[in-house]
Amino acid sequence: MALKRSIVCIFLLSLLLSLTGCAFFGKDDVQPETAQWAPTPEPVVRAEPAEVLTGVETDRKVVSLIFEGFTDSATMEAIADVLKQRDVSATFFISGITANEYPELVKGLLLRGFDIGSYGMSGGKHLEELSAYENLRRFELAQQEIQAACGKAPELIRCNGTVYTDQVLRAVTAAGLKAAVQPTAYLNHKSFREAEDAELYATNVLRGSILSVKLGQELDRDEYGDPGEKLDERPAIDPGPGIRWEWSTEDARYAALPDLVAWLVDALLADGYRFTDPVSLQAEKRAVIPKLHTLDAEEQRLLDPASYTLPLTEEPLRAGEQRAAAPGSFHGAVFVGDSVMAGLASYVEWQRQTEPDLLDDARFLTENQLTVEALLDGETETGDLGSRLREMNAKSVWLCLSFANRSAFQQEAYLAKYRLLIKQIQDQNPDIRVVVLSVLPKVDQYAGISNSSRFVLNLRLCGMCREYEFPFVDIASAVRDERGQLREDYCLDLAGRGCHLNDAGCAAVLEFIMENNPV
Repeated sequence: MALKRSIVCIFLLSLLLSLTGCAFFGKDDVQPETAQWAPTPEPVVRAEPAEVLTGVETDRKVVSLIFEGFTDSATMEAIADVLKQRDVSATFFISGITANEYPELVKGLLLRGFDIGSYGMSGGKHLEELSAYENLRRFELAQQEIQAACGKAPELIRCNGTVYTDQVLRAVTAAGLKAAVQPTAYLNHKSFREAEDAELYATNVLRGSILSVKLGQELDRDEYGDPGEKLDERPAIDPGPGIRWEWSTEDARYAALPDLVAWLVDALLADGYRFTDPVSLQAEKRAVIPKLHTLDAEEQRLLDPASYTLPLTEEPLRAGEQRAAAPGSFHGAVFVGDSVMAGLASYVEWQRQTEPDLLDDARFLTENQLTVEALLDGETETGDLGSRLREMNAKSVWLCLSFANRSAFQQEAYLAKYRLLIKQIQDQNPDIRVVVLSVLPKVDQYAGISNSSRFVLNLRLCGMCREYEFPFVDIASAVRDERGQLREDYCLDLAGRGCHLNDAGCAAVLEFIMENNPV
């Protein structure tokens, strides 16, 4: 019996070695110095890389809403109820494991009209670290489980926390999926405390976004967006306010998710947004303003916040040629801004009593907390800015607009909306010249958006103006001190907000504009 077992073991070992490309050597055979094991290579995945669907540039108020992951059946059903009551479309990205364990839930979501996407087999992250074949097998298994649960295989996949490399995207195609989805913004159960938080968020949503609500998950650091706070001594990201700070059970922390979704959807609907799926969103793409210039290496270095230890540059930032203003340079000019610009308007009016030709016949449109978002939506006393400028027969418009959101990661949305506002102005005033003014610093000890955030925003504003060839005038450089703050001797409200200019500050800004007039 022992002999028979030995013979069987030898046979199996021989078979194993032959399958792996190895064989036994006899005494007289030439043997390598070290025995080499050659494992069978993985099959090559030769499919073409799948398309990646992400947000689009558009002038239309449209977004896609997706959900990633799973909490519990009751919460998921409640979220679906919120969406259905408001007739809002959404895509739920479900893992193969969830589909296997909760088939009725997945089938119910599909029957209620929601799209089902794949979240891979488990919603695991960093799939770019796996081979194409490993991902293919996982994606195929997920497809099988989801189809078994609801009768339909997904067409879209969302790879959680993953860089979409060619290897990942080839596996997506080979598994029978049509495209991968890359959100442009993320939320989770900690994103809002109350409806007012969602309303503020909605005012900063970028048109054409894919908004992801991550279910049962914390957000990764990069999912908060570009923090833009490298120069700030404070943390770049608020770790999240949390709807509730203490929970009696592990699942209770997600109980407020249906309310959060309701707040978000209601705020977006009230702001005039409509919802569509990620595929249909691509058809909404509209080139707002064409990019005319690509930043070279030196420009990128100049505009990189990491190049600076303090929030200031040695020389004023520029976009386009500038020189001292000639007589008549400000004929037909209209300066548009918030309460800081209102102070400049008051100073010019006062100075014109003795110097009537100051700034030629330039006029001012100002309003407290005048933001890009408010002007874009016409929710100001000014109304439709493009129409108002046409009525005023404006030859040029000088924009110095507030950055409304304290969160620095909303700067990209601010810049995109700035371009959209410029397009609206130009559409109604084809020959108008649009000049962008930098955001002014404040005295650092006072509350509000930090000087570091303001400085980073100005770098990005200048970069935008270079790429799209808008004139940019860095008035901030005229009034800041060696630390990058608003000079205290230029500040009108040291005992208040620490951001408004006194007469000396207004004179400094005005002199800078006169000496740095865009050609």
